[in-house]
Amino acid sequence: MDLSFDRGDAQNPRGHALLYFRVDTEPDKVYATYVVTLPVKSDLTKYVPPFLASHLGSMPLTDLSAFAMPPVPESIGSFSELERLSELRGDDLVYGGNMFSFDLPRMMESATEAVQAYSGLCSDSLTMTGTPAEGAAAALGEELEHTMGAAPEPEPPEPVAEERDDSYNVNEVLFSFMSESDKLGELSKLLGRLRFAVDGSDRAAAEEVGDEIKVLARHLPKDFKVGDLLDVAQDNSEKSSQLAKLYIDRCFRLSAGDAAAAQVLEDQIQALRAQD
Repeated sequence: MDLSFDRGDAQNPRGHALLYFRVDTEPDKVYATYVVTLPVKSDLTKYVPPFLASHLGSMPLTDLSAFAMPPVPESIGSFSELERLSELRGDDLVYGGNMFSFDLPRMMESATEAVQAYSGLCSDSLTMTGTPAEGAAAALGEELEHTMGAAPEPEPPEPVAEERDDSYNVNEVLFSFMSESDKLGELSKLLGRLRFAVDGSDRAAAEEVGDEIKVLARHLPKDFKVGDLLDVAQDNSEKSSQLAKLYIDRCFRLSAGDAAAAQVLEDQIQALRAQD
């Protein structure tokens, strides 16, 4: 993930930042969280009882060095308020990109990716500003490794042809038990995978994800137009990317019963489609 610094320096981050995101369909709002990188790594397994550790998911208990709070960005109201806060507190002000405010799992995922990216910048900054002795030691280590030669890497095993399983039947059952909001959350995740495959020209992965979306579409109302959403998501043009965002936001609005907002999005979709 590429981060954009509105305040602060990406080459020398402060280690604490106000991270914000925007939503195309909510131009007057920003969603923000607070990112902290710790100068001392923490091993939370010392303090968390074993019976609770399993409920903390993928949280790095043994090596906690950076985190965002709240984990899901919250609506702040205005960008000027964020600027004021960052100046008063001396925080970096970092833009993480666009997202969908109705897709809570994706919002959390975007925040996590941004935390990792910001933490990486902090680590890089500390490496670049190390002492001369540390730099000399690192250079000597690299020279010795080059002189002695790296151990030969084992040859990768020959690829084994795998038979494609009938997993879509499993998905058919899983989708039938999901609530509508869960289905839309799953749809957002699948669209993210599809866009990644399309951008990377991975046709096989794109087709596989597209098939999953087609299965999911059978479990959502027809007026959600998931088929049209899939068509534009398979194209990596800027226009198609904008259409995909409008379509998925329209799905969430319809699910929430906000017919007026859904109609506004439908009008935007038709206007964008009419453009050359």
